[in-house]
Amino acid sequence: MRTTALLFIFFLTFSIGAEEAPPAVPTLVELQADGHAVKADIDATSKRVDRFEANWQKTESEMSRDLLQQQAVASTLTMTQRVDAFLRQVEQVATTEAQAVGAEVIRAENQFFQTRLDLASGGLRNLFEQYEKAEPDKQLLVLLNIDDFYSYVNWLLGERQTNLKTLEGWGVDIRKEQRSLNREIVQYAEFMAAYLRSSTRQRELLQGELKSLPADARSAFEGKLATQDRLVRSAVNNLKQVLVLMEEQNLPVDQYNELIFKSTGNLAEAVVSIGAMRTVLTGLWEDIQNWLKANVGGILSRVVLFVALMGGAVLLGRLVRRGISRAVTHKKARFSTLVQEFFITIGGNLVVIFGFLFALAQVGWDLTPVLTGLGVAGIVIGFALQDTLSNFASGMMILIYRPYDVGDYIEAGGVAGKVGKMSLVNTTIRTFDNQVFMVPNAKIWGETIKNITSERIRRVDMVFGVAYTDNIESVEAILEEIVTSHPKVLKTPEHMIRLHLLNESSVDFVVRPWVKTDDYWDVYWDVTREVKVRFDQEGITIPFPQRELHMHTIQPPVELSDEPISLQRSDTGLRAAGEGEDGLV
Repeated sequence: MRTTALLFIFFLTFSIGAEEAPPAVPTLVELQADGHAVKADIDATSKRVDRFEANWQKTESEMSRDLLQQQAVASTLTMTQRVDAFLRQVEQVATTEAQAVGAEVIRAENQFFQTRLDLASGGLRNLFEQYEKAEPDKQLLVLLNIDDFYSYVNWLLGERQTNLKTLEGWGVDIRKEQRSLNREIVQYAEFMAAYLRSSTRQRELLQGELKSLPADARSAFEGKLATQDRLVRSAVNNLKQVLVLMEEQNLPVDQYNELIFKSTGNLAEAVVSIGAMRTVLTGLWEDIQNWLKANVGGILSRVVLFVALMGGAVLLGRLVRRGISRAVTHKKARFSTLVQEFFITIGGNLVVIFGFLFALAQVGWDLTPVLTGLGVAGIVIGFALQDTLSNFASGMMILIYRPYDVGDYIEAGGVAGKVGKMSLVNTTIRTFDNQVFMVPNAKIWGETIKNITSERIRRVDMVFGVAYTDNIESVEAILEEIVTSHPKVLKTPEHMIRLHLLNESSVDFVVRPWVKTDDYWDVYWDVTREVKVRFDQEGITIPFPQRELHMHTIQPPVELSDEPISLQRSDTGLRAAGEGEDGLV
């Protein structure tokens, strides 16, 4: 029955009854006559509602079904309103004879409710069958009818329970009727629990099947899953209402609360008492124990398989590192030390990573979410570590173009020293005074890189100045002898000694011998020292910057004319117009 129609008609009949003036207290004879009339009305209503329900089963029009449902509900509520009015009269009389008459009416009404419950239970089962057979677009309509039957059945059970409480208040022995009602409530709760278990299982199957489908084929199953989820929620809500009736009858509800918790996953949905919470927690512990008993063997075997595969991956990674190391360090390979370390490290790590993913796949782990998560995490990390990725890219460029190698002396990134170590992010440089700098690769690659030791030989550039009064041929002979006599100066390429510049205070000679790169500073220091020693022995002057100052006598001041004096700029500074180059007039 439609819930909205049920509530509307109930409100309407209640309002009409509320406007009527309270009747006078009847006599016992009048009460007995009214009792017979009320029971006759119950019988007539029962037959009328039977016809409505029979016609409801035959018709296929949804509009006709709604109309028949509303008529049946209206007849039922009118009848219950009349019974309630009669019972109020019984309570006004408040005699044993009057209560006996009222008890007969209540039992007749309960019989009416019992008949309606039997028919409603059968109709509810038929609706469940219709739901299973209905097309997806019509399942929602059937689901609405199921919700209406839930409300109707709960209302009927509640009315029977209210009637029994009234009889109990009059002192009538209702133990038989109470047992019958309790049995029906428990049977109805069992029926709802069974259907909730079935619906929950179907929802889990749909969820599992949905995960295995590709994205473009999930739309149909998502609709089915949404409808099934709504059916589960409807069953949960109805079962909770039934549990309220059971608690009023002091019937055990803990197992049903546990079922609601397992279906919803929400402890607050089910737990309404300490005992129910204890039952739920006990059930969870039992489920965990049962799960461990059923799956501990499989878990241990998977753990052993995972450990074995990872051990094999690590061992294979070491073998790959060793093989790559032999390949890249071969004398014919001609790889730099940086490239060698890069290939050895990356090759071994990739084997371990792929081995880890393979091990996860073998133990049943779905790698799709893992790979998707890694992709999303890569995007986020990329935005967060832009500078680090820039250093990484610069490190790759340095590995490819090899502007320097480990052990080279370089000037890069504002630091000069020996390359000690390099990663894809930074380069470690040890300066000549034994300081260690870790320079980001982006800073090195973005500036000029000077590799001092990349070539096998180097030219030593030195400049020596002598006085203008010294003999040029003698100076050249001395320099030639010093360079050719040094054991570390190479014969090829040939060295160069030339008069280079007539400077302000000296005549400058350039001396450019070629040496091995490792001998650069030894030759530089030895030749510089020997030049000083030989020049002193031969009386050759090594000049230093000099200036000659010429002093001039200043004439007594002369009288100046009144004409203005203009100043002019010369090479020696400002002078007055008309003065000579020496500053005198």
